Amino acid sequence: MKGDGAATEQLFLACAADLTRWVSRVVLGSDDAQDIVQDTFVSAFTQLRALKQPESFRGWLRTIALTQIRRRFRKQRLLRRLGFAHAEPVELETLISDDAPPEVVTEVRQVAALLRQLPTDEALALVLRRVEGYRLEEIAEQLDLSLATVKRRLAAAESHFAALRETPS
Repeated sequence: MKGDGAATEQLFLACAADLTRWVSRVVLGSDDAQDIVQDTFVSAFTQLRALKQPESFRGWLRTIALTQIRRRFRKQRLLRRLGFAHAEPVELETLISDDAPPEVVTEVRQVAALLRQLPTDEALALVLRRVEGYRLEEIAEQLDLSLATVKRRLAAAESHFAALRETPS
């Protein structure tokens, strides 16, 4: 039993920093990144015996993290609609280079704000494609969707995003 705890700790130490950076990029620096990573590891360690291919642990963690991200964003969106929570400011400093010109920083902030207005599944597909550079097949696998569904979500996200950019603030 003690060996299991040590192995779990080793897995956490080996993967936590990388997963935190990845989640921070996917959620665009939201303060929720740390909570999402914690929830991901709790879920992963609870389900660890279900992992069929131990060599795919990191990819499996990302899949679990995406589920956690979806849950969190849907909950936040519902709370905002019900008037219980206000949109939180986006903390992007960790993702923007210190050398970035002010106009780039402003544009990144505007893009992040627009992405938060998209439906969760569309925003995730768009970020995985445009920010993380995933191929369509990888997005389908990570989100457990068909390739056709991924293409539809990306097209819808692009369309919604373009419409939001054209809307005066």
